[in-house]
Amino acid sequence: MTPELMIKACTFYTGRLVKTHFCSWRDIAIPLTNEDDELAEKIERAMKYNNFRLQKYVFRLWHSYVKGQKKQLTDTLSQVQKMLHCYKLTAILTKWRDKARLKYKKREDELILKHELQLLKWRNNLKLKVAANGESIFPEPSLSKVSLEGNIPECDISLLPQRAVSQIFFYLSLKDKIICSHVCHSWMLMTQASSLWNGIDFSTVKNIITGKYIVSTLQRWRLNVLRLNFRGCILRLKTLRSVSLCRNLQELNVSDCPTLTDESMRYISEGCPGILYLNLSNTIITNRTMRLLPRHFHNLQNLSLAYCKKFTDKGLRYLNLGDGCHKLIYLDLSGCTQITDSAMEMLSAKCHYLHILDISGCVLLTDQMLEDLQIGCKQLRILKMQYCRLISMEAAKRMSSIVQQQEYNPGDPPLWFGYDYEGKPLTRQHEIPPPKNVEWTVTESTHSSQEEVV
Repeated sequence: MTPELMIKACTFYTGRLVKTHFCSWRDIAIPLTNEDDELAEKIERAMKYNNFRLQKYVFRLWHSYVKGQKKQLTDTLSQVQKMLHCYKLTAILTKWRDKARLKYKKREDELILKHELQLLKWRNNLKLKVAANGESIFPEPSLSKVSLEGNIPECDISLLPQRAVSQIFFYLSLKDKIICSHVCHSWMLMTQASSLWNGIDFSTVKNIITGKYIVSTLQRWRLNVLRLNFRGCILRLKTLRSVSLCRNLQELNVSDCPTLTDESMRYISEGCPGILYLNLSNTIITNRTMRLLPRHFHNLQNLSLAYCKKFTDKGLRYLNLGDGCHKLIYLDLSGCTQITDSAMEMLSAKCHYLHILDISGCVLLTDQMLEDLQIGCKQLRILKMQYCRLISMEAAKRMSSIVQQQEYNPGDPPLWFGYDYEGKPLTRQHEIPPPKNVEWTVTESTHSSQEEVV
C-alpha cells in the first residue's frame, strides 16, 4: 500500500465519520428547536381560546342584564297602564255613583212629596165628609202625624220610599214575610228585597216549614244570606247540604238539631269558609267535625260546643292543628263532662285571643286548668265555671284577680244538667244526693267599661 492510498483512505474514513456525527447532531438539535416553536404556537392558541371564552361569558352576562332590564321596563309599563286603567274606571264609577245617588235621592224626594200630597188630599176629603155630616172638626194635625178616626182611608204602602218599606219589613218574622208575600203582587215585590234576607231564622217556623222550601230559599238568596238559624229544626241531609250554597255565610246556629251529623258538617265547612259564629250546642258531632273546624274555619271567633258529649280530648286538641282556630274570642264548653286538663292545656297554649270561656259543668277539670289559662290566655275577661267540683276555692280566688268577671260554684250539678257529680247520665233510678255546702262567688268587673266584652 502506498502512502497516497493510505492518505486517501484516512481522508475518506475521516469524512465518513464527520458526516455520520454531524447528521446525528443535526437530528438531535433541529427537533428541539421545532418543539419550542410548536409549544409557543400552542400557548398562543390557548390564549386566544381563553380570551374567546372570557368574551363569550361577559357577553352572556351583558345579554342577561339587558334582557332583565327590558323585562323590568315592560312590567313597569304594564303596571303604569293598569294603574291608568284603574284610575279611569274609578273616575267613571265615581261619576256614575254620584249620578245614581242624586237620581235616587230625587226619586225618594218625589215619592215623599207625592205621599204627603196624597195624605193632604185624604185629609181634605175627610174634612168635607165631616162637615157634610155636621160633626165637629178637630184641630188640624201635622202631615207627619195624621190621626184619623172612624173609617180610615186606604193607604198604599208601596208608595213609601224603599228604605222605609225595608225598615218596616225588617221587624217581621219569616212567617209574617211569607204571609205578606201572598197579599198582592206589589207586596210580594217588597218582600223580595235582598236586604230582608241577610238573616233567616227558620227556628220560628220549624214545625210548619218543609225542607223543600228551605232548599229553594237558600238557592235563591245564597249570595245575600249572612246569618242562618236552624235551632231545634229536624232536617234531612239534603237540606243541610244546601247550607253550603251560602258562600258569604258568617253566622250559623244548628244547636239542638238531632239530625246534624259529621257528614253534613263536612259539606257546610267546605262551602262556607267565612263563618265567624258557629253554634253546635247539644248535637251529636264527633272528633271528625272537630277536625274540620281548624281546616276550613280559619277566622272563627265564636264557638259553642255546650252539651256535645261525643267528641273527646283529642277532638278538642284538633282546634290547634295547622292555622287552627287561633282567633277564638268566645268558647262555650259547658256540660262537656268528657273534657280534662290535658285538652285545656293545649287549647290555652294556642288561643291567645280568648275573652270569654264557659266551662260550667265540666266536672273533670281541676286547678291545673286555671294555671294553664293564666299562662296562655292573657286576654281572658269572663270565666264561668259553675259546678266544677274539683276546682278549689283558693284557685278560684287567685283567678278572680286576673279576670274582670268570674262565676264559680263548687256544688254538685243540678238535675236539669242531665248528669250526676261524676258526669254519668241520669236515669230514673238515680237519686241525686243533696248538694254539699254551695259557695257562690261572682267577681264583678274592676276594669274600665271599654275593655269589657259584650
